Amino acid sequence: MTALLDVRNLTKHFPVRKGWLIEREVGRVRAVDGVSFTIQRGETLALVGESGCGKSTTGRLVLRLIEPTSGEVRLDGEVLADLSGEALRRLRRRMQIVFQDPYASLNPRLTVGDTIAEPLLLHGVGSTAAERRLKVAELLGLVGLRAEHARRYPHEFSGGQRQRVGIARALAAGPDLIVADEPVSALDLSIRAQVVNLLADLRQRLGLSYLFISHDLAVVRHLADRTAVMYLGRIVELAETAQLFARPRHPYTRALLSAALPPQPGRQRPPVALEGDVPSPLNPPSGCAFHPRCPLADARCRQEAPAMVDGVACHHADAQAALPMPPRVGNERLHRLHQFFRTATQSATSSV
Repeated sequence: MTALLDVRNLTKHFPVRKGWLIEREVGRVRAVDGVSFTIQRGETLALVGESGCGKSTTGRLVLRLIEPTSGEVRLDGEVLADLSGEALRRLRRRMQIVFQDPYASLNPRLTVGDTIAEPLLLHGVGSTAAERRLKVAELLGLVGLRAEHARRYPHEFSGGQRQRVGIARALAAGPDLIVADEPVSALDLSIRAQVVNLLADLRQRLGLSYLFISHDLAVVRHLADRTAVMYLGRIVELAETAQLFARPRHPYTRALLSAALPPQPGRQRPPVALEGDVPSPLNPPSGCAFHPRCPLADARCRQEAPAMVDGVACHHADAQAALPMPPRVGNERLHRLHQFFRTATQSATSSV
């Protein structure tokens, strides 16, 4: 079965230049360094990792919003780098993006109706203005907004409503794949849940595939079928989401999961302490990129970069796989505070 999206050894190095009259290259920032993955039809693959690890750059490379240094991106077997002009435009209709900041990604001078109608005009959807207006109203309804919202401007909406407009714009061209670049990180917690549920509902109804970029592990666990963990421009672990959360095989994945906030206050896992800072992508360490911070690092890790084997790039993967995630440890003080506020809220509600 051919994957909808096939990314092979994708690399992006940004040159660093100095000089005024005569510029010279003094180094390269290795933003993305040999990333490979596939996404099947109807599947959600999450990309997670610390800020600056290359998640968003990977999403833009997939859509060819920026050109890769090397590597290959295939959509239904077609190589994006081989296409240009009208052929590339036709393929891009099947690949859309939802940006992180819903306000910055919308033109403040255009009404919501004009914003959503733009991809319809660009790709020739609807032969008349009346047909396009009907399509805009249909898309607004699909994301939980009303048809009359088409006459409003972005500043007249809340953050959650603006993100719904961004999702409607992405759906306008009828895509197969949506790159969701941290689509809920700028939203309040309650609104975040609504948008995540909307994305899950749209995937079921329309058969969409998502490349879901996020640092919110709770959202990833709820939405993603598989999860890829990035560190310093490379994927260090890729597995089924349930398996990855239950038995992480890379030390960085284990540390990342231990730092996530628990769903119930006072039930925190013991954090895995990592020493030092993330190395610079301008001058990454030799061997395994994680070895300066890894508690298991040895001489082999410092000299030899681990290959991706069975979904993990680590010399100590077997030892890590044998260790389940430690159970959450209760914090009695936090638990009592949580119980107090829950009781107070229930009492206040019942007295109204």
